[in-house]
Amino acid sequence: WLDESIIQDITPKLLGDWPNTYTYTKALSEYLIQQEKGNLNIAIIRPSIVGASWHEPFPGWIDSFNGTSGIFVAAGKGILRTVIANNEAVADMIPVDVVINLTLAAGWYTAVHRPKNMLVYNCTTGGINPFFWGEM
Repeated sequence: WLDESIIQDITPKLLGDWPNTYTYTKALSEYLIQQEKGNLNIAIIRPSIVGASWHEPFPGWIDSFNGTSGIFVAAGKGILRTVIANNEAVADMIPVDVVINLTLAAGWYTAVHRPKNMLVYNCTTGGINPFFWGEM
């Protein structure tokens, strides 16, 4: 309902140090959850780039061609031939079944142990087994 020029004017002021609206709205959502959780026991899962499955329901399973899955399929079929990327940047992809398993485990832990502080789980692989965009 706002004019596009108003959105362009206020967006940089709202974002502050956040690099884009995606990361800003995720941080805003987490802040809102922290403020409004009351007596609920809450855990937050922060996956990096979610990709095809590792094991479940079978290796390589995807439910859409959004995100990196679409890029890989397009490249494999020869439709996408070039991508502008930082070759030294970590392509921190995590299999979808790993994220789901962590979500289930974190939910169980939070329900059973009822931690006093809100737990945040970063579900990534880049720190342990980095894979770089240049290797793609």
